[in-house]
Amino acid sequence: MNSFSFYNEHMTPPDHSKIITKTAKRLFSSYGIKQKGKSRIWLDDHGWYTTIIEFQPFSGRQGTTLNIGVNFNWHEQTYFSFDIGCRQDVDFIEYDGNEDRFSKEVEKFCEIALNKALEYRENLQNIHKARSFIVNHTYTSEDIWGSYHKGTICGLIHDPDERNHYYQKLLQANHPGEWLNELKEQVQLLMTDSDHTFTETIIEIIKKTRVLKKLPEVEIEFNG
Repeated sequence: MNSFSFYNEHMTPPDHSKIITKTAKRLFSSYGIKQKGKSRIWLDDHGWYTTIIEFQPFSGRQGTTLNIGVNFNWHEQTYFSFDIGCRQDVDFIEYDGNEDRFSKEVEKFCEIALNKALEYRENLQNIHKARSFIVNHTYTSEDIWGSYHKGTICGLIHDPDERNHYYQKLLQANHPGEWLNELKEQVQLLMTDSDHTFTETIIEIIKKTRVLKKLPEVEIEFNG
């Protein structure tokens, strides 16, 4: 799970960031993709998951590169992270004061981001399609987060055997840090839930996580 830091959403953005915001707003707004505060992060929010579009700056340079990925909201945390996806295969766009050239380059980034966000919507439109997409993905931390996400989606389609198969892999994983012990404790409790209770528990986790991430309150629907 790749976490990231982004431009403080309450700070006054520099000129090139204003160009990014103007261009992204023009292309994203009709799709319901919204800016996070005044940051260079845009969110395509679907309740149980959020697609993150980040126009990432480099220290000491004016410009941007592009990160796009999915963050599942079924683990309590205060920050956004890339569970699927991240850095795109694009070059850093340098802002040299030529607003027209920079705006056109940013527009290309926005088109890449929009196409990827729509692809994620297609793959995650219901939990049965999502199961195939999530289970077949190879994660950066396959034993821990890969197992957690795969187990969780299997639980949501009422397949407790597959759910516990993946959760058991997580319980066997090793990593320094108290956070893994806490995750294992949560997973052990989830493994004992019936189908109905499991879904209710995951929905409660999602609601708590959305509050921690300062996302709006929405009805959690899996469309399955």
